[in-house]
Amino acid sequence: MPRISSVLVGVLAGTIALAGCSQAGLSENDAYKVGCPALDAVAASGSVVGKVALAGLEQLRDSGNVSGDAKKWVETTITFLSDPSKVNESDKKFIKDGCANHGYPLKNF
Repeated sequence: MPRISSVLVGVLAGTIALAGCSQAGLSENDAYKVGCPALDAVAASGSVVGKVALAGLEQLRDSGNVSGDAKKWVETTITFLSDPSKVNESDKKFIKDGCANHGYPLKNF
C-alpha cells in the first residue's frame, strides 16, 4: 500500500503542477509525465487518481500544446480514463507503447 500512496501523491502533485502551469508553455512530454504514472496508479488502486489525471490531461489537450502522436495519445488516454470499455486492445497497446517510448513503462496497466 505505501507504493500506491506514493504514486498517488506523485500523480496528484504532477497534475496540480500541470494545472497551475496551463499557460506556461507545457511540452508534449508533460502528457506522458502525468498520464503514464496515473494509468499505472489507476490500474493498481482506483478511480480517484484517474479523475485527477483526467482533469489534467483534458486541460493539457485543451491548451493546444500537444499535436501529432502525443495528441492522439492524450485523446486515447482521456477516453480510457473516462470509460475503459471504449478503448480496444490496439488502443491500449498504443497507450502502453507511448508510455514506454517516453520513459514511463507501465507495470500495472
